[in-house]
Amino acid sequence: MKSTKFLAIIISIILIVLSFPAINASAQGVTYSANDVAGKKDETVTVTVKISSSSKIWGSNVSLAYNSTELQCVSSSKGDAVSNGSLYNTGSSVNFSGTYKSTDATVFTVKFKILKSSGTYTLKLTSTENIDYDGKSYSCTTKNGSVTVLNSTTIRGDVTGDGKIAATDARMILQSVAALKTLSNKQLGLADINKDGAVTAVDARYILQIVAGLK
Repeated sequence: MKSTKFLAIIISIILIVLSFPAINASAQGVTYSANDVAGKKDETVTVTVKISSSSKIWGSNVSLAYNSTELQCVSSSKGDAVSNGSLYNTGSSVNFSGTYKSTDATVFTVKFKILKSSGTYTLKLTSTENIDYDGKSYSCTTKNGSVTVLNSTTIRGDVTGDGKIAATDARMILQSVAALKTLSNKQLGLADINKDGAVTAVDARYILQIVAGLK
């Protein structure tokens, strides 16, 4: 009798341990993110929504919500992650529903016109129906984006905030790209000097060209 109970306990423990990979598989892997941007009133900023997943996701629904009194959606376009699907604007959110050819790329981009002269506005990102090619559903995590309104006298490219564009601004951008420094939302907006919705080494090069009088 004791050996039977002992065996039953061992089997129970094994079943619990074996269930761990399945739990991790359903909770792992799918992340959506929207970037933080900044600009002045009446300027247009570009927000990029990306998917990053260790699992091969077949398709999902993704929504980026905004306040139409703060921001105006000028245009939207599907990214290189998309295989097929629809992208539409409701007046308060930009929504994608479709399938993917890549799970580590851009789902869609949105150009917003800033309507107010101050404030920081949250872009709420949500996603549902994340399904792989076998019909398995996955949970996901999301990172909201934001739009920070800059003062009218702020100089784009002045990441340090010292009132001028210099090589130190380019250095801060390169440190951010290399994950050696974390920039604030405002600094990220100022660093995106070419206004393409991403802070990259291209922005640092652009600044150095300005400093050298080539732009």
